[in-house]
Amino acid sequence: MLVGVGVDIVSVRRVEELLNRFGERFLKRILPEGYDYCLEKRRGELPGCIAARFALKEATVKALSQAGYRVSIKDVSVRGGGRELSLTVKSLSPRLKLLYSISHEREFAAAVVNVIELQFPP
Repeated sequence: MLVGVGVDIVSVRRVEELLNRFGERFLKRILPEGYDYCLEKRRGELPGCIAARFALKEATVKALSQAGYRVSIKDVSVRGGGRELSLTVKSLSPRLKLLYSISHEREFAAAVVNVIELQFPP
């Protein structure tokens, strides 16, 4: 059963400005666990790659709060990319499954997260 939905959109230009201003310090603050993929595989698309992952973290917090769970953005971890993109949340109930998608283009990055409550037999 669907119990929460979260959507977020991030300005790629804003992320690019923050990267230019604060560099790796900014990366370590908003994406401490997984910015290596963006640096290695998406070097030419670094601001969009970072923006999409940040949008995913925000959308996850929103979706889980809709489902009645209090989660901090620091509890959300995004790693990898492409078909190997993984999203994990500290202390997430095994009854919950997260379905998610991210995208970015020149100006914006977006993410959507659905929280599904799994129905186990009684």
